[in-house]
Amino acid sequence: MSAKHFINDPTHLVDTALHALTITNPSVALDAENKIIYRRPGHAPQVSIISGGGSGHEPSFGGFVGEGLLSAGVAGTIFASPSAEQIRKAIMSRVDGEKGILVTVMNYTGDVLNFGMGVEKAKAAGLNVKMLVVGDDVGVGKAAAGKVGRRGIAGTVLVHKISGALAATGASLEDVYKVAKLTSDNLVSVGASLDHVHVPGRAAPDPNSKENLAAEEVEIGMGIHNEAGSERAKVDLPELVKRMLAQMLDSKDKDRAFLNVNSNEIVLLVNNLGSVSVLELGGITAEVVGQLEKSYNIKPVRILAGTYMTSLNGLGFSISILNVVNTDIGGPSMLQLLDAPCEAAGWTAPIRKETWEAKSTQTREGKDAEAEELKPSGLKLDPEVTKTTLTNGLQRLIAAEPDVTKYDTVVGDGDCGIGLKRGAEGKHFLDPP
Repeated sequence: MSAKHFINDPTHLVDTALHALTITNPSVALDAENKIIYRRPGHAPQVSIISGGGSGHEPSFGGFVGEGLLSAGVAGTIFASPSAEQIRKAIMSRVDGEKGILVTVMNYTGDVLNFGMGVEKAKAAGLNVKMLVVGDDVGVGKAAAGKVGRRGIAGTVLVHKISGALAATGASLEDVYKVAKLTSDNLVSVGASLDHVHVPGRAAPDPNSKENLAAEEVEIGMGIHNEAGSERAKVDLPELVKRMLAQMLDSKDKDRAFLNVNSNEIVLLVNNLGSVSVLELGGITAEVVGQLEKSYNIKPVRILAGTYMTSLNGLGFSISILNVVNTDIGGPSMLQLLDAPCEAAGWTAPIRKETWEAKSTQTREGKDAEAEELKPSGLKLDPEVTKTTLTNGLQRLIAAEPDVTKYDTVVGDGDCGIGLKRGAEGKHFLDPP
């Protein structure tokens, strides 16, 4: 794990990151004392939705505050719940309570306790408030989780998006709560990571600690605060994804049979825990989608891949699956709510509903128009002489690779020699016809 950070003061880090949200989204404001990001007043009355938790999971939760999503996000210090007083302040003075307030929190003891106290204080003051606890993680089975239940991880953002879009239509608190709970009840997630994360301001980890993962190990089911998962294993990506999907979808695993996928409409969320490259997340997403179709005959109707809920700079990812069900409220469907536009800095879903539903299979694979117009040059050559000359040249190029790489490492990024060698070894050159 890397212990290097640009900002090593955790208090300054959290404060400045919250301030940055008001810079990137002018429709939100910051209560710096209470670490609350909230929508500026002036919009039409609607059910207000509040969420929050420890910092370090950005863009959750402050990054999801905005039109069509959350009304406010309350931040604690890194990996620590905000206080009940911060939450009470958010409920009672930083959002509109005219049509009621929904407080959505992930299932962690500190969060449930503090948000619960904040909600009770608001109710005692006469506000119409409901609270929903989301637990979508299947990384720890029913037996191990006991009465505490499942942890909340990245699937929670789908609850936020769907309920936030419904609230924006002017729906009642009862309907917003009902649809949020339906979403939560039809959601499963699991994560995996190649390493633990380091919290800025803390001592560097002991490199010899038994807690560290071995070079080729991955922790399956690791939580978003470095919590232990279900197992550690040395597996390649296909096997890792196979095990993760089995934990979510294998109905024979009674310890984890939380969801009966019986819908033709499935939403897939592949979430970056913070430090997976965009390139590698693409490869992971392709593997997940391929196995869903091959092993479970599931073709998701919506696929979201990106950074939604992190574990600081966690070198891992999580998979979430939402079973889309009928809301029975006489309004928009879950998919319509997921597709609805919003204005929050952290939400990423740029593909329009019409594009998903078009299911286009058209491609451009015809003949090259320019090639059809080419005319013979009339030049002639001896094939054997040409082959011998090219082969000798390419073999000398391959032999020179170490020197080319050495010099390119000095003046560039060191890939020139390898690139030339791969080209020279290509099947069109050295392989026999």
